[in-house]
Amino acid sequence: MQRSLDVQNFLDEQKLGRFHWKILLLCVTVLVLDGFDVVAMGFIAPAIVADWGVPREALGVVMSAGLFGLAIGALVGGPLADRFGRRKVIIGAVFFFGTMSVLSVWAPNIELLSILRFLTGLGLGASQPNAATLASEYAPKRYRSLMVAIVYCGFTVGAAGGGFLATSVMAVYGWHSILLIGGVVPILFGLILCAVLPESVKFLVVKQTHRSMLERIINQIEPGCADAQTRFVTAEGLKSDKRAVQLILSPKHRHVTYALWVGLFMNLMTVYFLNSWLPIIVKDDGFSMADAALMGAMMQIGGTLGNLAIGWEMDRFKPHRAMIGTLLAAAVLTVTLGSYSAGYYGLMILVFLLGFCVNSSNTGWTAMAASYYATEMRATGTSWMTGIGRFGAISGAYIGSVLLGLNWDLRQLFLILTVPIGIAMIAAYAKGRTTSKSGGGTQSLPIGNEVV
Repeated sequence: MQRSLDVQNFLDEQKLGRFHWKILLLCVTVLVLDGFDVVAMGFIAPAIVADWGVPREALGVVMSAGLFGLAIGALVGGPLADRFGRRKVIIGAVFFFGTMSVLSVWAPNIELLSILRFLTGLGLGASQPNAATLASEYAPKRYRSLMVAIVYCGFTVGAAGGGFLATSVMAVYGWHSILLIGGVVPILFGLILCAVLPESVKFLVVKQTHRSMLERIINQIEPGCADAQTRFVTAEGLKSDKRAVQLILSPKHRHVTYALWVGLFMNLMTVYFLNSWLPIIVKDDGFSMADAALMGAMMQIGGTLGNLAIGWEMDRFKPHRAMIGTLLAAAVLTVTLGSYSAGYYGLMILVFLLGFCVNSSNTGWTAMAASYYATEMRATGTSWMTGIGRFGAISGAYIGSVLLGLNWDLRQLFLILTVPIGIAMIAAYAKGRTTSKSGGGTQSLPIGNEVV
């Protein structure tokens, strides 16, 4: 006799098992490789300046090209994943940015290196949000936000690991070796992904295709659960003739979409302002270069721990309250930093806590987007939010340079950060209020899909 299996409920009620740990490990590794490649230019920039004899400001074009590539890659990668599948886009993106990084090794000048870094950014931008989307779609409901947070921890691990690797490898093999490592390792890992990375079962049900693949994946999660008589259904995704971009901007979803865009834009503006200029700000306030570097490291360490904390909080409390509370704490910290002279150890503690709050809230926006959007538009909703947010990152780096040019001091610069943080808080409140009125995101869709 034929029986029905609600895939959404099946995944939500699972205990964490070997299959989930495999998905988590693969997606975290994608983000580790992304983190290494995104920050690679920062590590090798001084060596390029010395080797090519170019002024430091000439590398600004290379840095900006990579950031624009990340933004465009996120905007394009989401719709592609909702049309062709998360697996294909993740694997294709990893191969693509690995290949572009390898080609960058032989770039003869700034112009060609900028083009190749833009192309590398396209692959990086497409892989990041789709890896988080895939992890969220396989995560049991009570661990969903935490799994997304752990995936994004991979980025900071890769960024930090890149610093240690650059220090030891560049002294022996030169700056080209960092780009080569940043390309060869993703290409090799892409081969592993081809062999073991599964497609999202929610995507397969919504698209009503590849029944044999769907049955095989379900049995990997829970052996013997599915057979030829099983009918796979889900009430989460409502099949529509509209494209995913049209869906996230439809009257039903556009207010939440705009709130997510504004929130992450302001959040990334704050983070990249600090990532780009915190060491210089601290040094200009009378501290040594070593002190400034340590302050930057403390912010990243705080961010990694904060990612884990906010994932745990959002799985146990209302996500919007967790976000508002985290952003409120960040605002209090910026006011404190802008109002009082904390001294060396006090500044280190406050910067650690600020990194804990602002970096974790970035991850929180991704977790909220992945939980809100239905399967047929989840990758697009998450990726477009990430792409719009990347323009906030570019703005943060630029605004910092303008304010430093106006000779603003440490206290003034920290106080101004309360503005984007405050706007992000309003966006989190608006998203929570809109979701509450509509009865929630994906759970409000009443009509199901099925694969017979």
